[in-house]
Amino acid sequence: MKALAVAIALAVAFVAAGQAAAQDPGDTTAVTISSLRIAARTTLLLEVRAPADAIVEVDPTAESWGGVEVVRWVSLGIEGSSAEAVHRFEVVVAPFAIGAISVEPSVAVVTSDGAAVRTLPAVRLEVRPTLAADAPLELSPLPPPGSIGGAESPLLRPALVVAAVAAFAALGTALFFGLQLVRRLMARREPPAEAPAPVPAGFDAIEELIDADPVSAYRSLAAMVRGEIARRFGLPATALTTSELRARMESSGSDRFLARLVGGFLEECDAVVYAGYRPAAERRRADLTMAREIVEGAP
Repeated sequence: MKALAVAIALAVAFVAAGQAAAQDPGDTTAVTISSLRIAARTTLLLEVRAPADAIVEVDPTAESWGGVEVVRWVSLGIEGSSAEAVHRFEVVVAPFAIGAISVEPSVAVVTSDGAAVRTLPAVRLEVRPTLAADAPLELSPLPPPGSIGGAESPLLRPALVVAAVAAFAALGTALFFGLQLVRRLMARREPPAEAPAPVPAGFDAIEELIDADPVSAYRSLAAMVRGEIARRFGLPATALTTSELRARMESSGSDRFLARLVGGFLEECDAVVYAGYRPAAERRRADLTMAREIVEGAP
């Protein structure tokens, strides 16, 4: 593209100065389609003889092209000896003048001696108009609009609304009865709640139960100890956790040893009731004795 720009610039400058080169006897021009309609495309095959070291480019702006416009061109190669070469080009053109027109391709030849614009042998094109000879030179009016069969029925949209409402109602009904059925099935599958084990009344009853049902026995012991602490110190022992009850006992001025004893015992009861801990038989008897001392040994 740089060489093309230089060549065309130099060629235009020489043409302006009246220095155009004459045709070379070896230059040729051939056309693939010589009869065509206006604006249709045809291809020109150019052969340009020039020195081997010359640069040859197509000059698309020259007036010698006549009534055609150069669309594009491509070089097909260079053949020849070290002294002279033949440059071949394929040029696509489109005519925009009606009738018989003469086309003279133009090329720019740049050598070490200078640059010149060369006009190649002319070819003739027969350009036909796209309209017939008797065709009127005006636009024909458009036909009036006509009705189309199969138009939308006036009842279609109301019917669609009714169908949508009915579908939503059916879906809601099905969902309601489905949920009711699921609830009934789940109610049938749920096992009946087990009745809480009766709380033994007194340490003798707890002693008989502590080996067979340690969970109920330790729950009863914890309840008895908490009840005694609530009575003695006026604390809401049944509503406090074990650590909270121990902290309240120590802050209320009670015996620290008793607070630690009650806290350790209640932690033991929590481990048996909630954590699945099962102390040995000797430890169970010792816990029973400790609970008896806390409750019965209270002033």
